[in-house]
Amino acid sequence: MKNKLTRKLILYFSLTLLLFSLVIGVAFSTLFSKQTVTIHTEEMTRRATIIADTLNDYFTEQEEATTDRNASMHGMMGSNSSMKMSMGYSSFLKFMDQLAMDDIWIVDENADTITVGHGMHRKEYNDLPDNARDVIKKVYTGKTATSDAFSNFIGEPTVTVGAPIKNSDGNVLAVVLLHSAISRVHKEEKQGYLLLFISILLAWIIGLLLSILLSKKFIAPINQMSHFTEELVVENYDKSLDIDPQDEMGQLGEQLIILKDRLADAKFQRENREQAQKNFLSTISHELRTPVTVIRGSLESLNDGLINQPDKIKQYHQQLLMESIVLERLINDLLELSRLENPEFTITMEPVAIIDILSDSLRSLRLKSSEKGQQLRLENSVVTPIVVNGDYGRIRQLFVILLENAIKFAPQKATIAVQSIIKSGNLIISVHNPGSYIPSKEQKEIFQRFHQVQSKKPVDGTGLGLAIAKEIAERHHFILDVTSNKQTGTVFYVKIPIK
Repeated sequence: MKNKLTRKLILYFSLTLLLFSLVIGVAFSTLFSKQTVTIHTEEMTRRATIIADTLNDYFTEQEEATTDRNASMHGMMGSNSSMKMSMGYSSFLKFMDQLAMDDIWIVDENADTITVGHGMHRKEYNDLPDNARDVIKKVYTGKTATSDAFSNFIGEPTVTVGAPIKNSDGNVLAVVLLHSAISRVHKEEKQGYLLLFISILLAWIIGLLLSILLSKKFIAPINQMSHFTEELVVENYDKSLDIDPQDEMGQLGEQLIILKDRLADAKFQRENREQAQKNFLSTISHELRTPVTVIRGSLESLNDGLINQPDKIKQYHQQLLMESIVLERLINDLLELSRLENPEFTITMEPVAIIDILSDSLRSLRLKSSEKGQQLRLENSVVTPIVVNGDYGRIRQLFVILLENAIKFAPQKATIAVQSIIKSGNLIISVHNPGSYIPSKEQKEIFQRFHQVQSKKPVDGTGLGLAIAKEIAERHHFILDVTSNKQTGTVFYVKIPIK
């Protein structure tokens, strides 16, 4: 998966770079071709204007000199033959020819050639192309003109630029024409295309290397999470995951860590539940077998006539009654816990006064506590009645279970303090047993089924009371907890949210 994803990312990056390169290349070719021709035409126009401005004074002097000669002599602007230039003018034209760097003509209004330069092409031309004649007409209006119509006049496509040669009065005396072969422009374009191709190639190579590095960097956290999830599959929850939480990958990593913690907790709960089920089956078998065995043995003895003394028969009857009561209580507690653990089992929720329920529970157990010389003391700091939604009987059962546990494990003549206070928006009811101690490790297990606190003296009970109390508290959204230490004893807390 790692290699496939890396290859895909590199391929996608490469194709994206290639696509961008093609788009840039096409756009650059189109724009660069037009821009190159435009720049070349502007440069030709600038050179033609410089040449025309330079020739203005010379043609003005020739025009004045010609006027002073014989009127019958054709002027310098004759229409049938080229003007014969002096040696100085020829040298000047040679200089202008070099300045032009292209084919140069100096023509009159009728497109008759006055002078021809020899820029790039070393031959004479008798006639100018048609597009040059159109340029001449525009130039004689006093403006510099260009022709976008290319001709094959010099053997290949050209561009034509014309600039006016004016006298001191502003009249156009002649026209400077520059012809430039498009092949020169294309040559410049080819150099630009070559540079573009080299630049794109280098950029693509650099981009490819960066895509490989970035792909590996992008894949790295995915690989970590992949290895992490592989460990989760085999239920190994000790492996850690270290990913930068500043981006989406980090957020996903945090979610995986939360998932790991929940899976680890679920595994712990499952193992404990499996062990609890095994313990439950073992314990319930023992708890049921003991009274059933006693009842069966007693009934067999009575049935076989082995017991015939009235006192012994009465004693056996009392034993049978006690064992049946224990058996009934165990079965009732199991049914009660089973009903409370069933999500479909509903309890009656109605407004009830918590302090009244607590007082009722204390009254019902005062006689039982007095048998051990114990005292149940209520320390109520709540002035106003506290009313919550709940089941009166279930909440009373919760308090009775906590009080019976305190009576069972408290020493003789001990004082069991029951306190009710309001703190942080909660009514907290505590049952304090000063004479018992529950180790911290065992505190986490006392709310499980059939768990009984280790005690030096035997105690009666099924071990289901606190499990039932826990289910009742959770059904009412109460919090049931316990604290214990050797100095002060054990305290059970019931935290009840109030408005």
